[in-house]
Amino acid sequence: MDKSILVVDDESFVRQSFADFLEDNLWETHQAESGEAALEILSGVKISAAIVDIRLGGMVGDEFIRRALHLYPQMVFLICTGSPEYHIPSDIFDSERVSPILFKKPVSRMSELDVELSRLIGHKI
Repeated sequence: MDKSILVVDDESFVRQSFADFLEDNLWETHQAESGEAALEILSGVKISAAIVDIRLGGMVGDEFIRRALHLYPQMVFLICTGSPEYHIPSDIFDSERVSPILFKKPVSRMSELDVELSRLIGHKI
């Protein structure tokens, strides 16, 4: 199983926190502060999963996921947001490549996030 991941969040300390945890769990990590930067990274590197914040400067997380679902059929996605009112839009929720579990920040049980990412990647193989 390829355990490469892109962490997309506009807050550098959040990105680094996820990256530190994931690297400790043997993930190869990449980081992007915006949807646009994430698409740029994906154009040059094959990545199997992404953790995506919804509220980003410029392209919002939902739009990034929609574009990446279309452009990178090998990828799976997990949404992690601090927005208490956010609900996954049906066109994204219905994709088997997007986790139905919405992780709320701050994530208190990072091991559950790792388990869900591994489940999604395993489902795609």
